[in-house]
Amino acid sequence: KKRTLTDALARGSAFNHTKSSLSTPSKPSVSKKSSCALAGPESAFKVGSVHSRQLYRQRLSPRRAACNSPPGNSGRRRIAAAPRRRRACSKRGRRLFPPIAHRRPVHTMAGTSSRLARRSLSQTFYRRPLPRHLPALSSPAGRVLFKEALASNGLKSYFALAETYETQSEPSFCGITTLSMSLNALGVDPRRRWKGVWRWYTDAMLESHVPLETFERDGMSFDEFAGVARWNGAEARPIRAGESDIETFREAVEKACVGEDESDGELEDGVLVASYNRSVLGQTGEGHFSPVAGLAPSSDMVLVLDTARFKYPPHWVPTDLLWEAMADINPWNGKSRGYVSLNVPSKKEDALECPTKVLAWAPDHAAPKLPREALRSESSRVAYSLG
Repeated sequence: KKRTLTDALARGSAFNHTKSSLSTPSKPSVSKKSSCALAGPESAFKVGSVHSRQLYRQRLSPRRAACNSPPGNSGRRRIAAAPRRRRACSKRGRRLFPPIAHRRPVHTMAGTSSRLARRSLSQTFYRRPLPRHLPALSSPAGRVLFKEALASNGLKSYFALAETYETQSEPSFCGITTLSMSLNALGVDPRRRWKGVWRWYTDAMLESHVPLETFERDGMSFDEFAGVARWNGAEARPIRAGESDIETFREAVEKACVGEDESDGELEDGVLVASYNRSVLGQTGEGHFSPVAGLAPSSDMVLVLDTARFKYPPHWVPTDLLWEAMADINPWNGKSRGYVSLNVPSKKEDALECPTKVLAWAPDHAAPKLPREALRSESSRVAYSLG
């Protein structure tokens, strides 16, 4: 009986369950744990929570998520899986200091200019040492020679040239600078305003038949020097060494440098300018112009005021050696160099206020005084011009 009752109750409960399931369909009951497993790992946290934001960042940037992960074992694992460059983070996930990046050094303008300056300095020069046989004026030997020249009245043109001594503004302006300082020493008035209310000769104040840029590019020849000197109102007497001798040169040096000057600083005997080859003297370079300012008769040495003071200071040169340097043949025209005697032109009563200026290649006898109409013609404009 007991067994029969138990079987009947079991069949009744099964029937009721089947009936209820057929009559009232209900939603399948799924546990919370299974629903979370189906929804994914993000649904384990609330939307907008700190952990969900961290996981979202991890999906976008694993490196950033590893940096902003909370402390713990999981965070350590993520940091270890991140790239080698680790970023130090605080507890809140913020960066304490910027990472050390192995980048190339940034070259600033100051560094670039310093490198260029070092590179350019290796290709430049600051002066040149003089040969031993050419003592500088400030050296002990040069001072002894200066005393000798002063005792023998061999510095007549030195003091006037020393007052107007200047350095050439361009490497090829030796002739231009020598001429400007010689004109100032002779007291030639340029008749043109320099600056302010003053009239004074400089490199830019010299007038010529060609622009000064031509002399800056090509230099100045021996004939051009004499022509530009006449063009600016001075008397020039050029003498080539190949057409003269050393004795005549010695007489010209004594006339310009030796004697007592009692004319209140005015050089009545003019200024002597030498055109020579530097290489013959043992110096670097070739053709050069410089005025001769003194003579030491006992030592037979002349004082050369070198206008390229950035290269060589004023120095003493043996007279015979300077003559050899002037007698050197110029390969440009196949002629020798020489010396030029500059002086103030003699004043004439019938002289014009604005005289005719002759070009460099025209000699003295080829400069007739032409009327203004003749000078305006095309054939005369090539050789003559009015100032």
